[in-house]
Amino acid sequence: MRQDDENRFLDPQNPTMRDVAERAGVATATVSNVLSGRRAVTPELRARVAAAIEATGYRPNHLAASLRRARSQTVGVMVPDLTNPFFAALVHRLEDLAAEDGYDIILVGSHEDEAREGARLQTLLSRQVDGLIIAPARDEIPALRESGSRLPPTVLMDRGADNPRFDGVTADNAEAARQGCRHLIALGHRDIALVVTSPTLANMRERIAGYQAGLATVGMEGRARIIVGGFDVETCRAAIEQALLRADRPSAIFAANYVGTLGAMKAIRAMDLDFPGDISLLAFDDSDWMTVLRPYLSAIAQPVAAMADAAWRLLQARLVAPLAAPRHLCLPCTLAVRESTQRPLVALQEELRPVAASS
Repeated sequence: MRQDDENRFLDPQNPTMRDVAERAGVATATVSNVLSGRRAVTPELRARVAAAIEATGYRPNHLAASLRRARSQTVGVMVPDLTNPFFAALVHRLEDLAAEDGYDIILVGSHEDEAREGARLQTLLSRQVDGLIIAPARDEIPALRESGSRLPPTVLMDRGADNPRFDGVTADNAEAARQGCRHLIALGHRDIALVVTSPTLANMRERIAGYQAGLATVGMEGRARIIVGGFDVETCRAAIEQALLRADRPSAIFAANYVGTLGAMKAIRAMDLDFPGDISLLAFDDSDWMTVLRPYLSAIAQPVAAMADAAWRLLQARLVAPLAAPRHLCLPCTLAVRESTQRPLVALQEELRPVAASS
């Protein structure tokens, strides 16, 4: 069945590709090439077709076209936390990229729950998506393994991105954490606590390794203090409060995740402490809200747009070459130094002591 016949079958009042071709004085194949971009068309013919489309009010039948191509022109995107600015920014960029390439996004969230992740994956598969971009709840994703041959081309982001079965994109977590730790050490901090969700996650293990490497560069291997806060802001807050209650409380907190940052802020305020006066705070994942209220937060910024771009390119390449070897990309982060990190009080006192003695 030709596309113009399909349009008439769906709605006899709709103008068809043949109507556009007749008005533009070109073949229907030329109209098709202008719409699909599959073959080059001269600027003069493209302009005539565009004018004819506007004059007739023609709207392509994407459903019929997708059936002919065995494509839905949709991509499923699943993230673990829709409220997390990092994942929200990833989705926003992916939506822009999809629109540019003529795709729609179907977005679902797993709420950091593996069972819900499996159910949401089945929902996406039932919609016949052309591909999947997934930031999984955990490194191991049983739902992907269980789906077997039903899986379309799939790209993993953030967690599980080194899975040998799939293309993956992640940030250079180890180097980013090392850089953040070195920043705090350079300020004079010697008691730095790192807050993580769970050391069982690969990205958290990498951030722990980077933090430990940063300490080791100045001979502070034995001073590592790791706080496991879980995936909830309140559990992070409670865990950090316990550290702040100790006589040897840390002079700096390095929150290796978004919920850790919020938990740290709540804990510091609940203890009637001040940052950066009493304790410095360094966040992982930069966001606009971090420069809204004073003090502005120093943060490690993951390359969100670049990660989304890379994931989209990998997916498009996988759609063209489904049997190619999986690729894994690791992108660098940057450090944004603002107001929430400063020299600790102890270091300042040591600097002033010689001056006081000489006077």
